[in-house]
Amino acid sequence: MIHHPADLCQLPSTADLLVAGGDERLALDADSGRNRYGCRPTPDPGLIALGSSTASNISTAAYQAAGALRTRCLQALRSAPEMTVYRAALAELRRRLLAFCGCGVDDSPMALLAPSGTDLFMLAANLRQPQCTVLIDPAETGSGVPLALLGPRQGAAHTVAVRRADGSLRDAREVDAEYAAIVDAAAARGQRVLLVLTDVSKTGLISPGIASVLALKRRWGAQLDVLVDACQFRIDGATVRAYLAQDFMVALTGSKFMAGPTFSGALLLPRAMAANAVDAVTNKANFGMLLRWEAALTEMERYAAVPPATRTECARRFEHAATHALGTGSTLTFEPLPVPALDRSALGASSGWDLVQTVFPFTLRAPGGRLLDGAEARRLYLLLQQATSGRKRFHLGQPVGNALRLCLSAPMIADVHAGLRVDYAADIAAALQSLSLSFAAC
Repeated sequence: MIHHPADLCQLPSTADLLVAGGDERLALDADSGRNRYGCRPTPDPGLIALGSSTASNISTAAYQAAGALRTRCLQALRSAPEMTVYRAALAELRRRLLAFCGCGVDDSPMALLAPSGTDLFMLAANLRQPQCTVLIDPAETGSGVPLALLGPRQGAAHTVAVRRADGSLRDAREVDAEYAAIVDAAAARGQRVLLVLTDVSKTGLISPGIASVLALKRRWGAQLDVLVDACQFRIDGATVRAYLAQDFMVALTGSKFMAGPTFSGALLLPRAMAANAVDAVTNKANFGMLLRWEAALTEMERYAAVPPATRTECARRFEHAATHALGTGSTLTFEPLPVPALDRSALGASSGWDLVQTVFPFTLRAPGGRLLDGAEARRLYLLLQQATSGRKRFHLGQPVGNALRLCLSAPMIADVHAGLRVDYAADIAAALQSLSLSFAAC
């Protein structure tokens, strides 16, 4: 990292910066040149992206935008200190993110940027210091989330399963009641409680139900804090604002639905909480995070230009294509995991596209009826990304247990609006056919 104008030549390249300022999850495999999510730091136009619930390879336009920001930073560093340049670029990224969410200047929330989604949970825990935390089963979010949420007081973290071992759904009322029982018991003991409302999970769920969370908030008031895990960013700006209006914190990332590079997180805080927040990210320059957010915002601003009706139409088209394709099979049988309808009616925010299912988890059954396990699903997931003679390459959502995922992303919608050739049905069908062929070749 540079410190003086004389060190300008030491600023890493765009590709190197895009994998800097995170942790080992950004490290590139020496043989494949990809990180653990199957992504390179440079564009890979030959890879068909259907895995935005995990990560996405950077697009050419986003890569160019990241490179342009690097150039602007280099130019600014000729006459200004590193932290001055960094903080100015950071402030501009925050402004653009809040503008994308439709947050006005007068009532704007505070946006804390961080390298990863896991860091956002740590920020929330440090800010609110809960003695009890309640959240969804980490299989639906990430294994590091419960640890991040333990907070400085090392309070208890309770997780609630929403699916059974076979992937079927538990009764939603039973799940909501389990969340409520934990919150009520802790709050009755006088503990400060942090409840995580996941919207949307790795397999496309909202949990606990929004109505039940609002009821708990009315019951316990300031003793209960709510963090909305919207790290998939499969929600509209109107939904973001509706959560903030309830004084809920909202965690977002630019690397899932928005398809920016991995490791770009943002924690939005209602104005009432902002006064007590410490913005640690401004204490040390992280140009890698800046470039990743620049790439993500490039995709977000392309998406912002798409009319709402087109967004909904594309989401419906993808939903139809995925549902139809998963009902067919060749060597393998594809079995969709159930995903309940997205219900945000209690929030009072109405939208179009974000009420449509955009993540489609499915398991694979071999001839003879045997269900493939997690290791086999991961092997097929990796094989799909590798070049084979005459075959296309595909990036699906990495396995959750033994379930792979087909996912819609913002760039896939923006490409339709831009008039580019996008055939959801053909791409999904080809990906599933490649899964069958890869299995048969194993």
